Amino acid sequence: MASERLDLTDLPLKAPPKPNKTLRYADVAVTATAKEFDGVYRNKKYHQADFANTLDRALAAGVEKIMLTGMSLPDVSVNLAIAQSRPAQCFITIGVHPYHAAQLDTEGPTYLEKLAGSIRAVLTLTPCPVAAFGELGLDYDRLNHAPQDVQVRVFRAQLDLFVENKWNLPLFLHCRAAFDDFVDIVTPYIERLPRRGLVHSFVGSTAQMQKLVELGFDISVNGFSFQNRESIDMVAAIPLERLQIETDSPWGEIKSGSEVAKQYLINAPSLPPSKKRDKWDAACMVKERNESCTMDRVAYVVAGLKGVTVDEIAEAAWRNSVDMFRLTLDENI
Repeated sequence: MASERLDLTDLPLKAPPKPNKTLRYADVAVTATAKEFDGVYRNKKYHQADFANTLDRALAAGVEKIMLTGMSLPDVSVNLAIAQSRPAQCFITIGVHPYHAAQLDTEGPTYLEKLAGSIRAVLTLTPCPVAAFGELGLDYDRLNHAPQDVQVRVFRAQLDLFVENKWNLPLFLHCRAAFDDFVDIVTPYIERLPRRGLVHSFVGSTAQMQKLVELGFDISVNGFSFQNRESIDMVAAIPLERLQIETDSPWGEIKSGSEVAKQYLINAPSLPPSKKRDKWDAACMVKERNESCTMDRVAYVVAGLKGVTVDEIAEAAWRNSVDMFRLTLDENI
């Protein structure tokens, strides 16, 4: 992840100390269906699929819960199979990411019918692996994936589908470079959202974050949230009771040379060994590919920006994620 040189003036300077106890984490955003986890980078196959290895490394790093992000309808079966193979660790979301909004135009009204059918079917399972409806929202940074008007239409269509079916789930939301439209669209639905939801991977201003919190949403951050001063000031201001954290892997890597890493990761534990993609080893991370086992680094940076301990960040984020998404077998829907 490219990162500009940040001026950290007026932010806490002290690196968070090592915690006094073992911490546990819930990584609320992992795209298991990303090509990188299938060993494909820039359309070239380098190694075998290895997502299961990343789950093992995550568990060893204290990442006890992982939410597998649903980007589109085809993701459901893939994510469900993973969650059923690891029911204590993995949970899923089901929805259509704005990048894939154009699929609804291509396939017509049956697409949402199939999506709703998938959700109804998964909700009958015991244990039930579905943690949220989504990922849905707007992303005006990447209009090459789907035009703005299509994204808006599909966002509204999914919200309509959700409230019509009265699913007792939180929303898993995406808002990038589209804040005003996002708020305008979601606000009329607020009172019909039984468990509100999470705006994940948020990048924006403190005022924008505060508006989302006012609407009842939690805010989740990752390496993308640490790239500019406006966004890191926003991270520092998130109330602990509304904070969640994530890796957004295989993306969202916190580069070791970034200013926040040099400032706040001094006492962070070492990561597992890594190798280049063409030297793949099942026991190693892949260089420049993010994984859930890096969750503690997100916690360290957030703790540093807030001037609190890693323990406080990890415990607050864990509590907020487990409570919102019911990430325990006995409490899940």
